Amino acid sequence: MSEEQRLENTANEQPKPTKKTREQLVYEAAKAGARDALILHPLPRNINLYRAMERLLRAYPKYKLLHDHPEEYGFLPVGKSKDISVAPPPGSGARDPIEALADHVDSRASSYDRTMGRFMELEAAVRLFQDKPEFIVVRMYYFNEDAYGNPRGDAKPYTFPEIAEELEAIGIQRSEKMLRIWRTKLVQDMCVMLFGVDGAVSVEAREPKQGNKINDTDG
Repeated sequence: MSEEQRLENTANEQPKPTKKTREQLVYEAAKAGARDALILHPLPRNINLYRAMERLLRAYPKYKLLHDHPEEYGFLPVGKSKDISVAPPPGSGARDPIEALADHVDSRASSYDRTMGRFMELEAAVRLFQDKPEFIVVRMYYFNEDAYGNPRGDAKPYTFPEIAEELEAIGIQRSEKMLRIWRTKLVQDMCVMLFGVDGAVSVEAREPKQGNKINDTDG
């Protein structure tokens, strides 16, 4: 065998790199930058964007309701109609009722636009991961949906033992530990997507070292 053939065979035997998704590439790049940023600029201890991401996920169903049904936001004063004037603030003097009502509606409309702007950022992060099989844990734990994706209303949020039991009933057998790992990984990834480098720094600062056990006591 010639030297040229030997080199060609060696090259062909090299394992081909696996194709990574866009979110994986972004996540890895952000985490690499986060390690450097964490050394140069340590994150204040009172900032925990992972927990912030969890709160946003719990609020997601309410945000989505307002997005789909803007009339629920309450653009008119509580208990008022378009035919009823809005009382002026104390000491402000008399105001034209129609002008006062218009100002109130404009203020609420601006507030709604800001709220929906934040929701669309959250929605974009959710859409990147919602087709993953593991996302069912996010739906059940944070969105309070059942295993089939149906809203549970005011029912008490699931615990992880309950999630494991419900999933087993539909043929998905996973341990509570594995479900927690799914949850943690997805929340970390969405945190990076939503908050960028700040999110990656927050995750990196709180990520347990290789081999250390995750201290997870909730649910």
